Amino acid sequence: MHTELSKDITEQALMGITLPPCPASLTSIMREAKSPSSSHTNLAQLISRDAGIVGPLLKLANSPFIGLRSKVTSVFQAVNVLGLQNTLNLVQNIALRQSIGGGSPSFEKFWERSSLTATIAEKIAVKFHPVSKDDAYIAALFHDCGIPVLMMKFPKYRETVMAQCKLGKAICDVENDVFSTSHAVVGNMLTRSWMLPDPVCKAILYHHDPDIFTSTGIFTSTVNARSNICDLIGIVHMAECIADEHLFVIDKEWHQFEHHVLRYFEISAQEFSELKGDVLAYLNGE
Repeated sequence: MHTELSKDITEQALMGITLPPCPASLTSIMREAKSPSSSHTNLAQLISRDAGIVGPLLKLANSPFIGLRSKVTSVFQAVNVLGLQNTLNLVQNIALRQSIGGGSPSFEKFWERSSLTATIAEKIAVKFHPVSKDDAYIAALFHDCGIPVLMMKFPKYRETVMAQCKLGKAICDVENDVFSTSHAVVGNMLTRSWMLPDPVCKAILYHHDPDIFTSTGIFTSTVNARSNICDLIGIVHMAECIADEHLFVIDKEWHQFEHHVLRYFEISAQEFSELKGDVLAYLNGE
């Protein structure tokens, strides 16, 4: 089980791992978005100043997963059509990709799956009021962000983890045994340094703990805060299950969490199957 690390022992836990800082452009964009005097025009102008964001933003905005009826050709048009929060979600998606791996082809499939999972999480979160669809998107997008960080630090990370996991070992156990930390811990530290919402950061830290939905001793926070964290973890696991089925990949963890997640949200296996079918139909353009 993971425990949240204090800032005092962060350096020791990272063991020389470098966390990518939150890009200055993203910090400025997020600050502008939170300003009471912010407008779509001001935000579009600020985003347009970063050439590294404009192209990927328009590409993502026009992707089939977003499902716009007509193509957007400018940042201002994208902001107006997508809305403020959807635009910010895509900007964070781009910033994360560029900060970890710099768009390297070796991480392309990883980011595609993360983006797909985030899109699904946002879509299914609206079914489970009062889960924030925006927090669900960010939690799903960032939940495994510690993996590429560890891959860049340890050249043999991927082959080592894959080999051990094939033997039935849990990924975080393998990481802790071999690398003295885990992608959940690294991801939590990164999201905290990027000042993402606290429930998102904690959901990333705990999303591999199998007893997260039954143990009350994990959190020192309020019942409501604990529920927010469990909401996000449950949504992420459901989204991963659906994403992997869409990608024809075997989900290695859903069977460990299925009973707990469905019980937590008070839905049956049949109801989840119907929800999954609806989302898969949406992804397939049906």
